[in-house]
Amino acid sequence: MDFTKEQLSELICKHTEKENGLQDLMEIMLESLMVSERREYLQEEGLSGNKCNGYRPGRTYGHGRTLTFRIPRDRYGNFHPRILAILRDQEEECERLAGTLYTKGLTQEQVREVFNDIYGERCSMTFTREVSRK
Repeated sequence: MDFTKEQLSELICKHTEKENGLQDLMEIMLESLMVSERREYLQEEGLSGNKCNGYRPGRTYGHGRTLTFRIPRDRYGNFHPRILAILRDQEEECERLAGTLYTKGLTQEQVREVFNDIYGERCSMTFTREVSRK
């Protein structure tokens, strides 16, 4: 079934009105991007025998919530979605930010408060301890 852009937009707007609707859409979009990327990757590989091989679980943080999704795999384990690299870079940037705040004199509690203000989710004591050691 094919939808027009207008129909898709209307469906998306209706879904965002639901509780956790935006989170659901972000998870769906991440999965869809990765599946499309895997399809292109396998087409580029040609007839080498590599095929789709299910999914593995994944998660990241977005808009103060944990996003859970399925990461597509290939038979040979060579496919690595680019979007995951972008998300990983953001996590590394968060670690650098926390480390910088800590070295500038903020306490671990103050660093956690900053992250709570920015991301809407409290970071754990373990996270701030690890960052403060780096």
